[in-house]
Amino acid sequence: MKRKIRPAEEEIGNVSFLFLFVILWYSGLAASIMASGFYITQLLFLAAGLLPIHTAVTMIRRAFFYRKQREDAIAYGHSQLGRIQSVLRQDVPYYSGKHHTLRYHRYYYLDVELVDPATGVTNIIRSQGYRKPIHRYLAADTVRVYTDRSGWKHYLEEFQFKAHRNDPGAFDDRPMEFDETAAGNGRFVQIIFAVIVILMILNMFSGWGN
Repeated sequence: MKRKIRPAEEEIGNVSFLFLFVILWYSGLAASIMASGFYITQLLFLAAGLLPIHTAVTMIRRAFFYRKQREDAIAYGHSQLGRIQSVLRQDVPYYSGKHHTLRYHRYYYLDVELVDPATGVTNIIRSQGYRKPIHRYLAADTVRVYTDRSGWKHYLEEFQFKAHRNDPGAFDDRPMEFDETAAGNGRFVQIIFAVIVILMILNMFSGWGN
């Protein structure tokens, strides 16, 4: 199974939803202007549509910035095979919305053991954080670790992924968590939220045209 799981800092994120929102926003606004003419208050809505565009562009630029760092480290060529020793789960708090609701981003880190071929000394390095439970997809615990020129950042490559999700894996001894299951991944809620937002936009602009 060909798969590419990137660390959180290299993910582009759900920018497709943002661009869809912008298309619907400006399409509805254009239809409203054509139907009832232009009002000065519509400048506010024209400007508001730029915010998700800026957010999407920033997300893309950020992802490619960190992907370029990975490419530079791989091109530098300093790498060795390592063995994943453990998986660390970390919940990072953040505040969301106008009511500053406390929420959590969940990340998974891989601790990898490296052995110096010259001295035999072992060293443990930690990967970047992954949003997906990457250990659930691994068939083996070996991985190639690239180190950048500074010696501070390490990048994991050449994972040995399972051929199928239900195949035996290297970390099957770890208990499953609810948000790793199909029922707890929140995908259904995201779809419902997207549909509601689209219907609200269409309803708002159709009301302007009447």
